[in-house]
Amino acid sequence: MTDAEFEAFYERHWKYVYKLCFTYMKSASDAEDCAEDVFVKVLTGEITFDDEVHERKWLTVAAINLCKDRLKGWKRKAVMPIDDEPELAAPEQEDRGDVLEAVQSLPVKYKDVIWLYYYEGYQTDEIAEILGRPPSTIRNQMRNARKLLKDKLGGEYE
Repeated sequence: MTDAEFEAFYERHWKYVYKLCFTYMKSASDAEDCAEDVFVKVLTGEITFDDEVHERKWLTVAAINLCKDRLKGWKRKAVMPIDDEPELAAPEQEDRGDVLEAVQSLPVKYKDVIWLYYYEGYQTDEIAEILGRPPSTIRNQMRNARKLLKDKLGGEYE
């Protein structure tokens, strides 16, 4: 990939990767670090794409896995990230703060499916492919996640 191609690729996908990382990291600076690491992996060839049609799916998988690995590392060290930049809200988050906060508080396996389905527009079969889980598992996790969200939000967003 030439410098110009990488720059165009970066411009095309930066906002998406950053927002995805923010949903996991819950901190603007940590999300930015993770998103940058995803693009470094693309630049160094650690992440490759079969074709342009699937590059967004590959980025989704890479970003989710990188964030999960970071969070696991923090848990092992018993250190939780501190949101040291509370004045920096997630992009386009203010209008749906309660819902987004409830989604972010879900266990990771539920957060994955809810985010990919509602925020990114993937279908159940695509989510199954991205996460490497059977479609029936994805459907069950969606149902359980919706129930948890309904309980957390008090049914106000049905």
